[in-house]
Amino acid sequence: MRIRNYSYQTTIVLYSWIYAVILTMKKVSVIIPTYNSSKVLSRAIDSALNQTYENTEIIVVDDASMDNTEQVVKSYQKKAVKYIKHEQNKGASAARNTGLSQAVGDYIGYLDADDEWHPQKLEKQLAILESRSDDWVAVNCDISWEGPLRTEIIYKLSSLLRPNRDESSKEGGEELIKDILLMNLTTGASTLLVKREIVESIDGFDPDFPRHQDWEFLIRVLEKGKLAHVDEPLVTKYYTGRPPIQDYVEGKELLQSKFSDEIAELENDGHPITELHQLQLCKRYFASGHFIRGFQKLLEYKIMKTKPDERRN
Repeated sequence: MRIRNYSYQTTIVLYSWIYAVILTMKKVSVIIPTYNSSKVLSRAIDSALNQTYENTEIIVVDDASMDNTEQVVKSYQKKAVKYIKHEQNKGASAARNTGLSQAVGDYIGYLDADDEWHPQKLEKQLAILESRSDDWVAVNCDISWEGPLRTEIIYKLSSLLRPNRDESSKEGGEELIKDILLMNLTTGASTLLVKREIVESIDGFDPDFPRHQDWEFLIRVLEKGKLAHVDEPLVTKYYTGRPPIQDYVEGKELLQSKFSDEIAELENDGHPITELHQLQLCKRYFASGHFIRGFQKLLEYKIMKTKPDERRN
């Protein structure tokens, strides 16, 4: 009996060891796009270097910064951080695609220069994906936020304009596209880990999008396979200011144009996608201090929300 127990325990240990070896054979390419972010870039690079999962390569793509970004990255030369610099500013999406062209990993992880990964981010995400069937092609995680109290208060007050979100699954396939367009499922590039062949098959990020490029990217990923989720915050995002409001306007226009058929079908089923995006623009105006424009957008939202027969009365 003791021999049998010993053999069983040995088998379990052996299988666990084999699984761990197979898992660590998978290489992760960490792509960090950056533009004039030298003051916070080290935090992002350090968080990538300090991952408990060690089989990684780190690629920093400098999108023609005018600060001392190059000096910051070159201080990591002994730690094998690869540095690529654009001669002209092309945007974060183009920088991510440049990193992809140089990546050799089995998986692609994106990390924005002003974000920070928690140490077990890659380990936990890889464990989930490697335990699933081949149709699971990506995984994300929850986010924690940090920033000045004033900014946080303004953001939370503006968030009161958002109607209560419907409960949605955080895992699945193409059915999640509806939740992305309804903004019930939001994710940032820094939360994602995606199989490299999937990223290459969709040609990476769309560089035409100045905003919502992560939503657009994830929609196309979901057209290729399923998204898994680690239900804990493994990424910290910092309130470092917001992009110009026009980027949000243009991003929404492109998103609604590119997925116009999907949006039309969902709106025919009663999902108010256009209204909700209009309301989010209103929120962005308020959060950035443009209160007059915010009230104008709020009025436009109220008009859109009013039913046609009510408007005629």
